[in-house]
Amino acid sequence: MAKTWGTYRDLLNPLSLAILALMVVYLGSKLYFGVPWNVIDNPSRILLALLACVVVMRTVPDPTAIWRGITIALVASLAIVAIQHYTLGEERPSGWTQAIAFANMVAALGLVGFARPGTSRRVHALAWVNLVLAAMILFLNGTRGATLAMLLTALPLLFVRYRGLSAARFFAAIALFATLGVGAYLIPGGPVAQKIDQVRNEVGQFEKGDAETSVGARLEVWRIAARSITMHPWMGVGVGQFARILHASDFCKSTKSTACNLEHAHNDVVEAAATTGLPGMLALLGIFLIPAVLFLRTLRACCNNDNALGVSLSGAGLGVVMASLISGLTQVTMAHQANIVFYAGIIGLLLGLAGVQAKLPRAAKANV
Repeated sequence: MAKTWGTYRDLLNPLSLAILALMVVYLGSKLYFGVPWNVIDNPSRILLALLACVVVMRTVPDPTAIWRGITIALVASLAIVAIQHYTLGEERPSGWTQAIAFANMVAALGLVGFARPGTSRRVHALAWVNLVLAAMILFLNGTRGATLAMLLTALPLLFVRYRGLSAARFFAAIALFATLGVGAYLIPGGPVAQKIDQVRNEVGQFEKGDAETSVGARLEVWRIAARSITMHPWMGVGVGQFARILHASDFCKSTKSTACNLEHAHNDVVEAAATTGLPGMLALLGIFLIPAVLFLRTLRACCNNDNALGVSLSGAGLGVVMASLISGLTQVTMAHQANIVFYAGIIGLLLGLAGVQAKLPRAAKANV
């Protein structure tokens, strides 16, 4: 693979440095604070991104197989969560895995499916079908962060879906999305209205001193974490030790709130800053922002070479990174094995495929 590395070092070197920085900070925190080795378990899985990327660049598999599989996967997932919700009575159906991690994966797959290459009516229809299928799964699952992340990220991906999209049509699409959102909210008893009203009610309860709700618990946890960050800005309290912050707080000493039972901060940036300090926060952001820059680089190269397949792969990668960043505002990527393994794997896969396309002088237009 040395030859492969030499060919794609402009992508592999920055990705390696981002992963190395994260591992050095987390390993240093583990050794400095003397915490158990298992705190490195989930973070170490980011190594999969580099492995997947190199293997894909070396073997050069057929990229179009992704889009042939995603629609099937989303249909199957919708069937599973529908059975769980309507037949088994599960409130948060998630294919028998952690609900939020499942939702984050569905949102990412919906966006990758939306970015499929091709300009025919059939391809455009299939792209929208993927997005609608993912939205239906997320509404049944009930994870608000992933739903918002997917819908917000789908807007800039319109430029990938419709190459040459004018600014006027883009803003018209935003207006249409907003109109559909308002219409969905105005449906009496609809799922959108229920979710938005629930958030408003929970914020109102928190302002009155009640943190015993999903939103209230997060807000209280973030407030406690902010105090800890100001006290330990450089080293934090130790990787994987966020629960110590909660247990040591005056709030948790004086109450038996469910917020005090959380093991992480429900926010990527807050978790990293509180446990590994400023270096850890920057290293964590690096595993999102550096792949984003690399996908932008391949996107630019593929646009210059009129490589529609490469544009779709790069756009899909950007969509996954953007959605993961937004989802990370209400969840911790490293907290669940499924989350970090999926993120690392799909980033490595898409970056490897996009990197190969970016090196081609010109590729045939694809309809898959």
